[in-house]
Amino acid sequence: MNTHVKHLIIGGGLAGLSCATRLAGRGQEFSVVEATDRVGGRVRTDQVDGFHLDHGFQVLLTAYPACRELLDYDALRLRPFDPGALIRQAGRFAVLGDPWRRPSQALATAVNPVGSLSDKLRIAKLRYTSRLGSLDDLYHRTDAPTIDRLRHDGFSDSMIDGFFKPFLGGVYLDESLRVSSRMLEFVFRMFAEGDIAVPADGMAAIPRQLADRLPRGSLRFHNAVTNLTFDGRRYRAALSDESTMTADHVVVAVESPAAAALLGGESVATDWSGTTNLYYAAEESPDARRLLMLRGDESGIVQTAVVLSNVAPEYAPVGRALISVSVDAKDHDPETGDTRTIDAAVRNHLVDWFGDVVRTWRLLRTYRVPYGLPKRVLDPVLRDVAIDELGGRKVPDGTLFCCGDHSETPSIQGAMNSGLRVAAELTD
Repeated sequence: MNTHVKHLIIGGGLAGLSCATRLAGRGQEFSVVEATDRVGGRVRTDQVDGFHLDHGFQVLLTAYPACRELLDYDALRLRPFDPGALIRQAGRFAVLGDPWRRPSQALATAVNPVGSLSDKLRIAKLRYTSRLGSLDDLYHRTDAPTIDRLRHDGFSDSMIDGFFKPFLGGVYLDESLRVSSRMLEFVFRMFAEGDIAVPADGMAAIPRQLADRLPRGSLRFHNAVTNLTFDGRRYRAALSDESTMTADHVVVAVESPAAAALLGGESVATDWSGTTNLYYAAEESPDARRLLMLRGDESGIVQTAVVLSNVAPEYAPVGRALISVSVDAKDHDPETGDTRTIDAAVRNHLVDWFGDVVRTWRLLRTYRVPYGLPKRVLDPVLRDVAIDELGGRKVPDGTLFCCGDHSETPSIQGAMNSGLRVAAELTD
């Protein structure tokens, strides 16, 4: 069976859904084909024994422009983190607060042992400069590896090792800090201008909200595109259910390795950073605060941890606590390693944080996420998303596109905005 559509979107992740949402709003005919049983791509949530478990530790930064444009935050019932972080220093937690949003934290932040007072003043300057101008201006600023930028700005080694590496390592999934300094400013800008939050029903509520706005029948699940060709007039997609679809325009909205395989173009491929995330159920919360906990000056396996049920009580059954732990990728490759070994190492590390009660926690699930974020070592300036050839055949301008966070900033903003940009190219 063959079906023809004007616009074929391959992949039901955030990029594809954002593109589809904009096309739907402009009355365009399209179809989204998704290989799995649900939308969202890497943004997924499982229900396990009454707990909401996201696939890897994920959050929404409410300042993301594309999210503000497309999402109904009230309907998502967002649950915000408190500003700041808990950082391990000399065997205890120190609060690195956000005095701009929580003035009461100013004194405690100034005197805590995380870096020097000069380091904290430099953070204030970084926060200020990151908010100057437009996002487009930021993307075109002088570029350097983040680690070089931090050293140039005069941050001490203790501040870099104790705060920036675990914090930005958790954001980038890479503690080398080789990513672009533009990404550093992008992250600081987004953290400064909005909340860090999760939807009450888990991160999967974000793609579900987008999908619910699409016309009935425009989403096809359990259908992978196995081959894509162009005959000089139309695109032909062979699907895994042995049907075919033809289209005037194609949007490839899958991870870059899959896009490269489908299009036969290695230029589309990017390297990826992975992560391993463990979820534990506890009888009670080990810490009452709604803050991210960073490894700080310690050298153990745990990179970050958070009691998610403190932030969003809906993530756990009544009377239970849910703890999310992210493991440093340099210690454990997310594609290899023994779960029992990782679990034991995590518990040994967290005993120092919370005591022997950690031994009683129940491991709910371990997520290995090899494709966590695309690596954009330098230059996260928007890439050209149009594809010029398919199978050696020249394709008409403006008819074949790739989108995803590999084409922008590696973030929810990057994924969704890339979909909006492609939709604009298709309809303007």
